[in-house]
Amino acid sequence: MLSELVELDSRGFVKTGEAVGAHRPLETSRQGIFAVGDVRAGSVKRVASAAGEGSVVVSEIYEFLGDP
Repeated sequence: MLSELVELDSRGFVKTGEAVGAHRPLETSRQGIFAVGDVRAGSVKRVASAAGEGSVVVSEIYEFLGDP
């Protein structure tokens, strides 16, 4: 489903950050699309980590949008 939108690794997980040349750690290969939790390549596949990434990505989204 995501393979036509963003770059995936060999196992089908979404690549983010430096792995795709993105300036933000949770941004995908498509500018403005972010990935967190179990779908992200390199995540630890734990609920607490996914929740933490979800809260962190909010600041990345604000930065992308040009925080007013």
